Amino acid sequence: MKKVKLLYRLLVFINILTIILIGVQTVFLVIPDLFRAKAYEENVFGSFNHLVLTSLLALIVTGSFKIQQGIHYIIKDGFFNPKSEMKFNLAGKIFIGFALSRLLYIIITMGTFKLNEIINDSILAFVVVLLGIGLLIFADFIKNGGILKEENELTI
Repeated sequence: MKKVKLLYRLLVFINILTIILIGVQTVFLVIPDLFRAKAYEENVFGSFNHLVLTSLLALIVTGSFKIQQGIHYIIKDGFFNPKSEMKFNLAGKIFIGFALSRLLYIIITMGTFKLNEIINDSILAFVVVLLGIGLLIFADFIKNGGILKEENELTI
């Protein structure tokens, strides 16, 4: 359980740091672009480019926060509980949604990237899809383990 608590603390630290970075990015990039309405002719989204990227970052933080909540329920209620199963399931769906949104962003803005950036970003998006699928499988393990635990307690 020590490793699970360590993972929980690490996720809390990462989430807080990422939220601070989102705030900094919003203050220094998004808001000035929207107020000045700069014309970024090289970007497909123009002055909304930083807003779109910040929204994607907020989406990944939301998924990470759901994982943090799932781990919190594991620490609080034990491994097989429906709350952590629900949180991991939702986190998996959020990560898959993020990856698909990122791939859509890459496709839309393909002309502004170099080929190696497109390949690297696409590979990272596929890794996030795999992470999301892994979280969905993990949630299913928790669910099935909870069912087996209940059946085992009923037979005793």
